Amino acid sequence: MKINVAGYNIDKSLIDQLDSIQATPEVISAAYARISRSKKDVTSLRKQALGEVEKARKSNDNIIFEMGHSSIAEHVVFNLDILDVSRYLTEFIQKSRLASFTEKSQRYVTLTSAYYIPDELTDNQRKEYVELMNFLFTSYEEIFQLAKAQLIKENFSGSQRDLEGKAKEDARYILPLATQTQMGATINARSLERLLRRLDACGLKEATDLKELIVNQVKDIAPSVIKYTNAEVYERIKNNLPPLPSVDNNFEWKLNHYSENPDLKILAYYIFENTGESLHNIEKYLTSLSYIELKAMFKSIFDNMKAYHLPIKAFEVAEFDFQFDISASCYAQLKRHRMATIIKSQYELSDGFVIPQQLILLNQQDRFHQAYKRISKFYSQLDKNIAPYILTNAHKVRVVMKANLRELYHFSRLRSDQHAQWEIQELSDFITDQIQKVAPLSASLMMGKDKFNQRTFS
Repeated sequence: MKINVAGYNIDKSLIDQLDSIQATPEVISAAYARISRSKKDVTSLRKQALGEVEKARKSNDNIIFEMGHSSIAEHVVFNLDILDVSRYLTEFIQKSRLASFTEKSQRYVTLTSAYYIPDELTDNQRKEYVELMNFLFTSYEEIFQLAKAQLIKENFSGSQRDLEGKAKEDARYILPLATQTQMGATINARSLERLLRRLDACGLKEATDLKELIVNQVKDIAPSVIKYTNAEVYERIKNNLPPLPSVDNNFEWKLNHYSENPDLKILAYYIFENTGESLHNIEKYLTSLSYIELKAMFKSIFDNMKAYHLPIKAFEVAEFDFQFDISASCYAQLKRHRMATIIKSQYELSDGFVIPQQLILLNQQDRFHQAYKRISKFYSQLDKNIAPYILTNAHKVRVVMKANLRELYHFSRLRSDQHAQWEIQELSDFITDQIQKVAPLSASLMMGKDKFNQRTFS
């Protein structure tokens, strides 16, 4: 047995110092592509590719785009600093499932008046847009100071950083989706190519500008693995459906669908993994057992489980489909769970908004209503593509979410924890409660990590 470290990501400023070498991750993908058809060991293939970069590029192009083995491009990985993009655009960027994103938090960073101004605005619209942005950011600062003062008055127990974070947690609800942010992204070339086409298709000038900036940065580094960056007709966002006869204004939170007999299904797949017996025979056997006997089986599965452990893979066979309306602020956190299938509707003013309870206690409702009145009046004057920029974090959006129980365990550990933001805590607690009603055994240990160590499976 042998292992070599073939490569790892380092800062580009260090790569730029390699004057005598043509540094490109394409040699890794080209070498790995040859593993399946060469007698040479992979270390030799890598050295060969490093000495023949142009030949490696031709090999990549042929294997990835001519032969269709696109997974080879996944061996090429980029780290991207993405700066000064709007919160609204992040909703398109972070749809990439096989990527990692770390974004500046509006919960922990005090924001200044930095916002994106769409090029699509007319001169008259631009003036009103800037006035509205300044009003929202001024409101944010005033609410932040009021909330901080109230927490001090209530003898808040925690550090200065915790105090300010708690105040910003609610103050940020009045910030617009135009608020600028930054993020670090780690993404493979195959996923990056898809992201570039998505940006090209979404209809925002900001998105196409970002797409061109990324292409200009990566095209000379790895031209053989990123080739098709323009969206085709099929990929462009469609909205050619006929209007519905009515709109449901009472969009309630609910569990829409779930796998039949989720507890039994999970046990059946677990037993299959360990015995190879047919699922039909296993399911027949399980239906003959009492609730106590089934519970004992789950106890054996959960024995020695720690808060950081995921359930066994069999938990993935139980799926749950939810719908809910949440604030844009809450959605910004939800969208990070990219292993789930999360589909967001278009923003609509009629969906309403969320005012944090703490701000209601501070009598800030009028300030929010004043903001929404100004936004509503201006919203109708804007092109539908750019109108969402002026909406706030408090505006609601309708979401459907489908995920398996294994992923939802991870979700509940993180989002039902006492350190989670209050709105996504409420959402996580709702999801957990609904699942435990229909899967009482397999979902019995769904909870925040702070609560997990306070109880045992019984």
